[in-house]
This record gives sequence, structure tokens and C-alpha cells, in this order.
Amino acid sequence: MDYASSVNSFSLTAFVGIILILVTIVCILFLKKGWREAKRLGITDQELKKIVVNCIGISLVPSIPIVLSVIVMVPVLGIGLPWLRTSVIGSANNELISATMAAEATGVEFTATTMTLEAWVNAAWSMTLGCSIALPIVLVVLKPVCRTYDTFRKKDSRWISIFSLCALVTVIAAFSISNAVKGVIPTTVILSCFVFSYVCDIAAKKSELKWLKDYCFPMTILFGLIVSMIITPVLQ
Repeated sequence: MDYASSVNSFSLTAFVGIILILVTIVCILFLKKGWREAKRLGITDQELKKIVVNCIGISLVPSIPIVLSVIVMVPVLGIGLPWLRTSVIGSANNELISATMAAEATGVEFTATTMTLEAWVNAAWSMTLGCSIALPIVLVVLKPVCRTYDTFRKKDSRWISIFSLCALVTVIAAFSISNAVKGVIPTTVILSCFVFSYVCDIAAKKSELKWLKDYCFPMTILFGLIVSMIITPVLQ
């Protein structure tokens, strides 16, 4: 059985499907319990329907980058693993980075033509443990971190934003540099995305374009995909 058939096997897809069905059932049960409790508190059906519609609308925007991340990962990792990781416990921002670094650790690139089963297994473990390990760590380090944050917040709250921004920029810079050195195509895509994101950020400062703040990240991912599709046949 070749790589593509293995990562898209029926047994793996069925396993993922069963997990997602169970998670969906749990969500429906909690929705029903929440609905009954809201009715008990005197909230009308019309208000509840309006709340549900608003919640669906709010959830759709954050789901855009998740869907785009799955589209990027499926050709390399198959349908099951990205579907499971981004649907239950995972982060669209971190899963792709984790899978790429795990694949490169085995000596292959994160592409559909170079991936191996060893690299896939390594990526699966990295993606799973990468998010799972945060749960016990939070129990141990969250309180000291919160105390430190409170100390800085009392002195000057701007330091909190500075520290968070520095951490995010460090991760993005490391990921961008490691991919940019691979050639002119990834370099062009990365630089194009940076420019596009910067333009969106500037445009979002205008009152009539504030909505761009919510859509900047998914639009940047989509822009990067479009740029890669345009320049790859030309520069390859």
C-alpha cells in the first residue's frame, strides 16, 4: 500500500468520523440542556433563536482559516488527520507549523511528493502531543504566569501586549525563515503575504474598513495560496 492510500485508508477515516460524530452528539446534548435552562430562566423562543443565529455567524469567521488550513494539509497528510486535529482539539495556526517541523525532523519536506509514513507518524505525534501537553502545563504554570502578568499590568499594561507580540513574532519569524531558504517560490509567497497583511492592517484603521481586522488572517492565507498557484508554474 502506497503513502496516499495509507493516510487515506477507510479504517482511519472511519475512526475519525466516529470521533467527530461523538463530539457532535455531545454538542447537541449541551445545546438542548442550555436551551431548557434558558427557557427555565424566562428567555423566549424568539430570543433563543436570535442567539443561535448570532452564534453561528460569529463562529463562521474563525472557521475560515481552519478550513483553509485543512485544505493546505489534506494533500500532504490525507483527509483524516487534519480533519480530526482541526475539528476537536487543535489550532489552525499551530497544526501546520507543527506538522512541517515534524516532517523536516525526519529529513523530508512537507510536500505530497516527499512525505513518508515515518514523517506522517512523526507529524501526527507532534500535532497531538503539541496541544495535549498544554493541558497539564497550564495546571502547573498558569497561576505563576498570571501573577507575573498582573505585576506588569499594574506597573504598565503595555508590557503584556509587548511580550505577547514578541512571542508571536518569534514563532512566525522562525517558521518563515526556515521555509524562505528553500527557494524563490516560498520566499515570494511569504513576502507577498507579509505585504498583503500589512496593507490590510493599514486599511483596517479606516472606520469603514474595520471589518478587515476579523478577516485579515484568513484573507492572507487565501492570498498566499493564490500567489503560490500563480508563480509556481512560472518560477518552477
